Amino acid sequence: MLTRFRSHLDRFVFTPYFTPRKLANLIRANISYKLRKEVVSSFPYQMVVDPCNSCILRCPLCPTGKHTEGRKKSMMKYEQFASLLDEVGAYLYEIYLYNWGESLLNSDIFRMIEHAHNRRIRTKLSSSLNYFKEGFADQLVTSGLDELIISLDGLCQETYEQYRRGGDFNTVVGAVKEISAAKKRLHSKTPTLVWQFLVMRQNEHEVRDVPAFARELGVDDVRITPIRTDTAQEIFETDEQKIENSKQWLPEKESLSRFSYSSRKRVAAKRDCKYLWSMPAINPNGSLSPCCAVFPEKLDFGNVLEEGFRNVWNNEKYVSARRVVAGKKATVPTVCINCVRNGFI
Repeated sequence: MLTRFRSHLDRFVFTPYFTPRKLANLIRANISYKLRKEVVSSFPYQMVVDPCNSCILRCPLCPTGKHTEGRKKSMMKYEQFASLLDEVGAYLYEIYLYNWGESLLNSDIFRMIEHAHNRRIRTKLSSSLNYFKEGFADQLVTSGLDELIISLDGLCQETYEQYRRGGDFNTVVGAVKEISAAKKRLHSKTPTLVWQFLVMRQNEHEVRDVPAFARELGVDDVRITPIRTDTAQEIFETDEQKIENSKQWLPEKESLSRFSYSSRKRVAAKRDCKYLWSMPAINPNGSLSPCCAVFPEKLDFGNVLEEGFRNVWNNEKYVSARRVVAGKKATVPTVCINCVRNGFI
């Protein structure tokens, strides 16, 4: 408990992104969450903003990679991003600039990062680094990006391309080394380079060699993470259905999986959701999802670029969803009913 408290102090108080207004809002948001308030006076203190929901890869558990229909392909403009921050930026500690696509495909991405940084908001980006143009390494450093999550799920091309279909292992490795060199040359500690290695049946034999390769890459941190199941469907499936429908990807070694194969359930399933009070997901066209796991656009709660964030944040869908998470009866149907029924992601 003490360790967690210190971690929260470092994240929200002893940080260059602290302001009294942000802290006051964070406290209000957490009180609203604890009390399960349906209408809130606080704003989110974290936000997913997806700059682009297109990708050059064809990852088989990703709806973008599979070209699943249900969400319009779009690209957020810098002016739209700046307008969104005009509404809620004063309350945000962190922005996750990724979700359903490759963010580096958006030509405004570095301006977005710099704008958020200048507004004292911590920025995170996740990328496969398969689209990596000349000058990107320096721009990732000079833009003020705080953290770069690198998706690299293999230690050779043969393993890597089994999931990251259409990807090139050497391109990614070269890009990581280029960014690491740019950080040294520009005397910058940021962005923190985080190597995310999704463990699956196809690469679990390489897990033991990841730490040594991480030192060779020059990354700052490694996250060896169990692979999820079909990300467009997991809200709508029980754990048993998830296991059955994605079994060809789940690690054979149960200790490397999210699931217990004997009980047919997740090892550490969530029993609650805080996102409805703290962290919405904004798609490139402004459509707002209650969390980053909602793929079909028809299930979104509104459009912040058309209606304004404040008008969506407490609309009837949000109120109904918060009621459901609080164990009450929904007033209108929302996607959150499925999440409560099947266990939170």
